Amino acid sequence: MVEPRPDNDQAGTAPGQLRWIEEFINTRRADRDDIASPEQLVAWLQERNLVTAPANATPQHRDRAEQIREGLRALIAGNNAEPVDSPRPDGLNPTAGTIFARLAPALPMTLDVTARPPQLIPATGDPIDAALTRLLIAVAEAVATSTWQRLKACREPSCRWAYYDHSRNRRRTWCSMDLCGNRAKARNHHRRSSAPEPALPRS
Repeated sequence: MVEPRPDNDQAGTAPGQLRWIEEFINTRRADRDDIASPEQLVAWLQERNLVTAPANATPQHRDRAEQIREGLRALIAGNNAEPVDSPRPDGLNPTAGTIFARLAPALPMTLDVTARPPQLIPATGDPIDAALTRLLIAVAEAVATSTWQRLKACREPSCRWAYYDHSRNRRRTWCSMDLCGNRAKARNHHRRSSAPEPALPRS
């Protein structure tokens, strides 16, 4: 599961609507899930104006949202280097990408040519599905503006927290160097110090 973050961690730092994606992925923590119920899902979407009218979500909506969240986590993991070795279980569901690939076509969008400029909009009347589709549209827009590659999942397997890489060279690999980066360094140091010394050659 995703580790809890420090209290002073910002909710999200990605630009524009890509922040929706960052914050949506980070609704899952080790100690809680912010969209664990249909009611929580609606509240989260309404807080970000993804749903602007009274709406009810079903358990199916909530399950679909979770699958999208974990699929997005799998996508942004591909924007980072390979995870480091860890004795802890990986917070990345190995089937999430496949499930997401099957699910995404069920959330249709269309090009509104009456807008100036033309823009992608959800092609469903269901307010919850429309909100989830807007998340996918945010991904497409981030790809178009070259900001998508900067949204990453932490290389620490037990973390997998989403963060936006603001570094100039785009090489930041940890959500937090103080937490996950130092954790990996400590493991490497322990591994090196506990390794048996090579036997000396006989004279």
